[in-house]
Amino acid sequence: MELAIEQETLKNYFPMAEQLVSCTFILLSNLMVIFICTKSVTMKVLLKIVGLFLWLPFASCTQTKRQYGPDEYLYMVRTESDKYGYKDKDGNMVIPFGKYYMCFTDTIKTIGFVAIPKQGFWAINKNDEKLFRVLPFDNGPDYVENGLFRTFGEDDMIGFANMDGEVVIPPQYSYVNPFFDSITNFCNGCKTWRENKSNNENSRDKLMHALKKFGDTVLLNRNAKYGAIGLRGDTILQPVYDRIGRFKDDIALAYKDGRAFYIDRSGKEVVYDPKKHPNQKPLDDNINNRIKYIDGWESLLEH
Repeated sequence: MELAIEQETLKNYFPMAEQLVSCTFILLSNLMVIFICTKSVTMKVLLKIVGLFLWLPFASCTQTKRQYGPDEYLYMVRTESDKYGYKDKDGNMVIPFGKYYMCFTDTIKTIGFVAIPKQGFWAINKNDEKLFRVLPFDNGPDYVENGLFRTFGEDDMIGFANMDGEVVIPPQYSYVNPFFDSITNFCNGCKTWRENKSNNENSRDKLMHALKKFGDTVLLNRNAKYGAIGLRGDTILQPVYDRIGRFKDDIALAYKDGRAFYIDRSGKEVVYDPKKHPNQKPLDDNINNRIKYIDGWESLLEH
């Protein structure tokens, strides 16, 4: 049996190998003609080019992720009494009605989002296995931005996962915004979701009422510093800013040491240009005079 498998494997391999050798030989022959006739290409460069073309076919053979088809999807069903469950394509019940308080994914291709009482939002796979907690956002699980959504770790630190159910950036931030244009801002010194008392509805209403008293004052938490990361979790900007806005047109509004200014993705201070930065706004001439530092947002609830 093993011999038969090996023979079949070799039978499938040799045509590909033969084609690879043939193409490489033709390429090498043509390059040699160019080298001999024009001498415009050095032998060192010639060998590099040949090596590159030899490597490319093997690079394309790297293992890719499995793609699931509609026959393997799970489809959400809902009763008249608002109980949720999932069936397969044949109508077989895979996830029973009422197991989850609410389901947010119509079709589970790889993972889906569900709500569990007293546990919050979770990502599950097609085997109905809980993968990780998902950050709440806008009365539901976090939105998927740039292919990633935010997850909670055991200590309530935040990271990112993708729709294949893989952790891309391990939970390590007390707070981090969703990605936008392949970059996002994170906070050092911010309270975690559980620690932040303003997350409950009553405190949130009080905070909004307190903020109205400050009008157009720019409030900055002196205990928090902000930086920026890329889609792989690489630190793009160190957390040295009092606040960083969303990057648009490759610049963002930053605050530091009582000043407001625009920075690019390298942290270099740049001058706003309406032609280059149509999605940003010119700085208010009086903005630096409107900056006020506070000892955390909860300090506003004490007044």
